[in-house]
Amino acid sequence: MSGVLLFYKSDSGVIATGRLESNGIFTQLADGKLSDGWTHIVAVGRELLFYRGDNGVIATGRLSSDGIFTQLADGKLNDGWTHIVALGRELLFYRAVNGVIATGRLSSDGIFTGLAEGRLNAGWSHINDLGRELQFYRSDNGKIATGRLSTNGIFTGLADGQLNAGWSHINALGRELQFYRSDNGKISTGRINGNGIFTGLADGQLNAGWSHINDLDRELQFYRSDNGKISTGRIDTNGIFTGLADGQLGAGWKIITGVGVA
Repeated sequence: MSGVLLFYKSDSGVIATGRLESNGIFTQLADGKLSDGWTHIVAVGRELLFYRGDNGVIATGRLSSDGIFTQLADGKLNDGWTHIVALGRELLFYRAVNGVIATGRLSSDGIFTGLAEGRLNAGWSHINDLGRELQFYRSDNGKIATGRLSTNGIFTGLADGQLNAGWSHINALGRELQFYRSDNGKISTGRINGNGIFTGLADGQLNAGWSHINDLDRELQFYRSDNGKISTGRIDTNGIFTGLADGQLGAGWKIITGVGVA
C-alpha cells in the first residue's frame, strides 16, 4: 500500500503532492495552486473536502495516484467547525467550544449531503477515526471517550477513560493509535476495539519538534514546518514503532492531508 500526500499553504493557496511508499520512501509528484484560506482539508476515499472555518465555504476535489488534483464541486456549510473527521464516506463535524456536532456524506462525485445533528461534551482537542469508531481526547486533562458513527450519520457513545495529558498529536493506523508530544518527543501506542475500549500497548522516544504527523495505512510521515525536515516510520499491530527514512522538503506547509491508494 502506498499513499499520496497533499501539502497546502493557507496564506497563498500553493499546493504540492508526493507519494509515500510502504518502505517509507517519499517521492515528490506535482505542484499547483488553489484558493487560499482553507482551514481544513479532509480525505474521504480518493476525494478531498476543503472547508473554511470563518465562513463555512466548502469545495471538493479528487487526488489521483499521480498526485494530480481535479476540482469537483463548491458549497456552503455552517461556519465555526473546529474538527472534521471522515469515517468511510461519512463526516463528523464538531465545535470544541460548545460540543455541537453535525454529520454528512460526501459522494465520489464530490457532492455533500447533510445527515444529522447532535451535541457532545465540549472541549475535545483531538478526534480520531478507527473504522466506524471514534476516539475523543482532551490534551489538558487526558480524558478520553469513544463512540461510533453509523452510515446514516447517527452517533452513539461507547466508553470513557483516562490517559496522560499533554499529547500534541494522535494518529490512527488501523485500530492502533500513536500518541506524540512535540515538546519532548515521547510516544505511546494503544488500541481501540470495536466496543470502544482502549488498551495501552507500548512507549517510546522520537525526536521532538515535529509539527505535522500524517498516517497512511501502517506508515507515518513526520514533518517540521520550520525547516522542512521529514522522517518516516511504521507502527505494527503490536504498537511497536520502527523508523524508516529521513528526507528534506520545503518549509512552511500549513496543512498536510494523506489519501491512501493501492
